[in-house]
Amino acid sequence: MKFKYVCVFTFLIITFYTQSIYANDANYRNLIDRVGSPYYLQDFEHGGHQRFSPLFDLGAWHGHMLPTEENIGAFTGPAIITEEYLNFIAPYFEKLTVYKGGEISNANKVKLTMQAYSLPGALVQELRGDGVQINLILRFVTNRTSLVKTQIITEKPLILQFEGQLVEHMSAKNGKVKDARSPFAVYPQLQPKWQVTDGNITLSFGKVRAFGQLLTSGSSQLQLHKTLPVKTTHGKLSYVSDTNIAGDHTFYTTYSYLLDSQEVAREQVKIADILKQPENYLSGSKKRWQHYIEQAIRPILNNDLSYQRLAVKSVETLIGNWRSKAGAVGFDTVSPAVTGRWFSGNQTWPWDSYKQAFALATFHPELAKQNLNAVFEHQITANDAVRPWDAGFIPDLVAYNLSPERGGDGINWNERNTKPSLAAWAVWQVYQYTNDKQWLEEMFAKLIAYRHWWLTNRDHNNNGVPEYGATVDKAHNTSDGKLRFEVNTANGWQAFSGITNYQNALKTNPQGQVKIPAQTAASWESGRDDAAVFGFINSEQLARYIKNGGQAADWHVDFAQNFDNSGRLIGYSLLQESVDQASYMAADNRYLSKMAKELNYPRQASYLLKQATRLRDYINRCMFDTTTGFYYDIEIAPQPLENGCAGKPLIKRGKGPEGWSALFNQVATVEQAQQVVDAMLDPREFNTHVPFGSAALTNPAFGADIYWRGRVWLDQVYFGLVGMSHYGYCEKAQQLSEQLLTHADGLLASAPIRENYNPLTGEQQGAPNFSWSAAHLLLIVQKQGKWCD
Repeated sequence: MKFKYVCVFTFLIITFYTQSIYANDANYRNLIDRVGSPYYLQDFEHGGHQRFSPLFDLGAWHGHMLPTEENIGAFTGPAIITEEYLNFIAPYFEKLTVYKGGEISNANKVKLTMQAYSLPGALVQELRGDGVQINLILRFVTNRTSLVKTQIITEKPLILQFEGQLVEHMSAKNGKVKDARSPFAVYPQLQPKWQVTDGNITLSFGKVRAFGQLLTSGSSQLQLHKTLPVKTTHGKLSYVSDTNIAGDHTFYTTYSYLLDSQEVAREQVKIADILKQPENYLSGSKKRWQHYIEQAIRPILNNDLSYQRLAVKSVETLIGNWRSKAGAVGFDTVSPAVTGRWFSGNQTWPWDSYKQAFALATFHPELAKQNLNAVFEHQITANDAVRPWDAGFIPDLVAYNLSPERGGDGINWNERNTKPSLAAWAVWQVYQYTNDKQWLEEMFAKLIAYRHWWLTNRDHNNNGVPEYGATVDKAHNTSDGKLRFEVNTANGWQAFSGITNYQNALKTNPQGQVKIPAQTAASWESGRDDAAVFGFINSEQLARYIKNGGQAADWHVDFAQNFDNSGRLIGYSLLQESVDQASYMAADNRYLSKMAKELNYPRQASYLLKQATRLRDYINRCMFDTTTGFYYDIEIAPQPLENGCAGKPLIKRGKGPEGWSALFNQVATVEQAQQVVDAMLDPREFNTHVPFGSAALTNPAFGADIYWRGRVWLDQVYFGLVGMSHYGYCEKAQQLSEQLLTHADGLLASAPIRENYNPLTGEQQGAPNFSWSAAHLLLIVQKQGKWCD
């Protein structure tokens, strides 16, 4: 009797556990719309980004989708990341059709109905028809291979037919044909070579170097392996396989996209092991995702399902942008957006990575470490062959392909600028979750070198407050070191050089018809690409500004050349000190001081803390305007002011989110913070339908659809909310965070998380599946109800 009760109890426990798992699965179904059948190599939406959102996982370089009705029985795609660009290679590569009886015919075809849905880390199809049940589930099981389990339940013998078809057209935009040509006609060298054996298909692609479109090594492959023996025939762009089953049957299929011959060789052993014990790999994938979810939602109060769903959606987005090491990037990393036109592959920006790592630490700290390692992997050293004068510098962008200067053929690699001093903030957060002191020590040395670079190469007036600027680079200066610029003349745009000539050109072209690449690099260095504070304003806005009494010269930016002790040119600085970089660096010093203390370097800890205090005092004395109650960048005057400031605040270029960086970094006084918060809460300034846009409504350069002069960016919202909470405005932070989550279109629905949002309407803008937006949304929902805890 006792044994009977134990069995019943065990059965109930297992039943309850199983039901709870499926209940959780149901809660997180279809958080991102993953349905689509791509018939074009590039299927773009508005803005030039891919309009579908495939499932990617585990750092793999290929992704899958759920099918539309005409492709029942297939996980559509795959999408493949051709080094630095996402392309769709097939509308389907294994579409299953079943037939009754002894032959393939329309009369014998089993008509199936489909229920398809996505789960975190999985795609599922449940097919039913005429006594046949088919269940398919897809999960990623290595960083190059996905696995499909196909379970067929039938009382009758069936013929199984599998079909694969490669894309036949180049591109579409918003669902309309843009270029109907075959990709294999446009890039004939891409034409795949087929290798077919019992249950296995390999496509080998030729070498293509079409930058901006498609990159292959010449030895990349798409492989498909089955545990089910089939007979296969193929043409140039398609194949058909078939086999018979007598009754119930379960089989497994692997997909692998491999970037070069070394990966091809390495993955074969893994594929063989997957097919020997597929259930272990599927179980491992599910447990991995359960761990992500548990960690991500743990801080959320009251089990709020809407916030839990958004947290998991954010996790899906971040994991989808995870790329395992390949090419010139020797660590796993997280790109801004796998579906972004220029953000795919393993392209790694420091600005993005610091923020991504901060959030990743809450549920996947090892990936957070890897992402930061990828940022610092190419930090410049004193013996660098290209730019030894930039020792300590972190490139703005590293990617699969090195630049020509470094021996590659890449066009995305960028050393024209770096990004703001948020690195120590991110490293300290990751250390809190890993307690990896050896890693902390390694990173501390790199962070100190980076800090030294800022103070050596970007502090023109040597006052300890570095400026944004540009490196010595062929884009910025001539071979003899003169600053490049262009002037719009009667004969069109003409190239000139030299700082003195540039300053004269500004005077003789008051309407701003002067372009200087260093200005672009300096704005990139801030992370806020076309922000008003860096002199960006469109012609219509400038005309209105002048009509209202302003001067065109208010929007001119000036530059200084920086030299080392030997007189060598080492870069350019904007002649303005930026409040956000100064604030980030003050916090950077504080975090470095904490690290030094943790690593038992007491003298460095004390020194760094004093530097943080000195910067804080400078920011509050020099960068805060008492009349408008806000923080601004300051223009560097020819001589310092009597109060020791480099110059006066640039009030004329309006208010931007840089004004609350002093709150986020905890350098503002209580009184100054109160005035800044007043502006943040003012509906005539920043408190719009979706709050905290990238320029105030009163900013002369504001535009609701302008990149960094109006659109709402989630990092700046998070910085603002955290800044408010630092000074006790907890209820207001809560209220505004709720306003964001409910008013930004699609956040609580199945739309992909976007790069930015319209402040007046909440409309989705920018790249879909954007990492740093997901990172900050995760952090925001984790803070709901406890902004001041």
